[in-house]
Amino acid sequence: MDGATVLLVERATEAIRCCKVPRLLTSIEEGPLERPGFEQFLHVLDATLPLVFDLLARHASELTGYDEYNADDNVPFKAGLALVLAEQYDGGESDDLGAEYRTGSGALRKRIAQFFQGPELEHLLTDRGSDRVWRHLYDHYRCVLSADEWKYYPADVLGFVRLVEFLYGPYPPNVNLPPVLDDDAAAHMLAVGITLVEFFEPAYRLLGLRLFCTLLGPRHRSVMRRTNIHRVVYSNAIKLSGKFNQEVFLETLWRCIFLYVELEEASCEDFTQWNTVDDIMETLLNALMFESKLSTSSILLLYLLKLLALDLPNYIIDALDEIQSIDRKCHLYEPVCEQLRQDCLGGFHNRRYYRWLQRIIEMLPHEAVKCQGSSRDNGRYCHGVNLLFILVTFPIEPEAVRAHIGMQTNLVEFINVFKHYEQEQSAVAAKRTSATSDFVYNTKALVSISKSMLVFLTARAPQYFPEHPGMAALGRQLANDYADCDSIMYNCMQSLIETLR
Repeated sequence: MDGATVLLVERATEAIRCCKVPRLLTSIEEGPLERPGFEQFLHVLDATLPLVFDLLARHASELTGYDEYNADDNVPFKAGLALVLAEQYDGGESDDLGAEYRTGSGALRKRIAQFFQGPELEHLLTDRGSDRVWRHLYDHYRCVLSADEWKYYPADVLGFVRLVEFLYGPYPPNVNLPPVLDDDAAAHMLAVGITLVEFFEPAYRLLGLRLFCTLLGPRHRSVMRRTNIHRVVYSNAIKLSGKFNQEVFLETLWRCIFLYVELEEASCEDFTQWNTVDDIMETLLNALMFESKLSTSSILLLYLLKLLALDLPNYIIDALDEIQSIDRKCHLYEPVCEQLRQDCLGGFHNRRYYRWLQRIIEMLPHEAVKCQGSSRDNGRYCHGVNLLFILVTFPIEPEAVRAHIGMQTNLVEFINVFKHYEQEQSAVAAKRTSATSDFVYNTKALVSISKSMLVFLTARAPQYFPEHPGMAALGRQLANDYADCDSIMYNCMQSLIETLR
């Protein structure tokens, strides 16, 4: 590396260091961050970062390239650039974490997003020589994220989580193979995660959960099983259930718990003894039973469905109204739902949850009431309840299905709730001169669950109502009602088409 290049790299390195959020004078324990406290830093940042990007545009190969004869000369710049980008990138966090020290320049934010989301950061962290960059980053993070220091470096906390997710998350970089997560790095991520979930502010607890989710991802199962880190993660995560109802926190928490179940419990075949999944089901069902807010219930219901479908690997449930069939490569809700009905009728027992069958059936009428409403969220929840009804009642497990009067009462009440709701929607449809897309969407959900009830009454009533053969007549009546639902659907579609013309 000639003298001019050395001076260029030194100049760029000093410049990028000026763009790094400095250590706070007071801990985040002593009060919330406020943007006025970063005014001097932001002034320097807005003046210096454009110079860094200008240097990068003119001298990219010298600043971010790899020279095997001078391999370490530009490593401090590359590591500093990664640190700054991770701090300044606006990742769209729901709580706007980091807004206090993030640049207000629209042009700079756009350039940062391009660098972070495009191939440039991937090259920086996965190309030749990236091992040296990561060594530099780890040394930095081990220093500033220690138990005594991390509360003075909130920007580094967020940056660390983002870089870990970037390299080790479910969607690895495409340019080169990302670094393999070794035992030492996993242990450090675990330590930082535990520190964060034990902090009192929900925003930092959420960051800790995001680290946990990364550790439990499918890419790192061998490391987790070798080190038992996944069990430590679960024991720390489950303590947080019931403490916060913020939706993004709740979704991340249950995603973390479900990732643990996939990793540790999916291969279990002995269900005779109470196990961890039973503990999780009890926690989840208690939360769902006493939750009245639809958006929160939707998160809980989604992960209940994911748990119930754990032994159906051919199905992927991405959302309450999104289910995929792997063997048929289909992601249309109703065709996949019909395949699920037939598979559950065709011999799938779902023994894993036989203890919980009666409890979930008791909840069905309560969940049916949550579906009622005109918003798309109501229709989406209705789609989810339809999947719940299929996964719980269609598989027959002899130890769980008995002629229990309470179970029979709840099943009949569940069907009646929906039939009354269908009649109300039919009356509404008759008075409409046009149909909104939400109304059509919600009607589709009602049609689908009516079909599920029809199949249940014609194929499963003998097992659930052995002393009441007249239930088959209900099945025939439902078949007639289902035809009426088809008519409602057709009329809604026609109205919508005419409105859009």
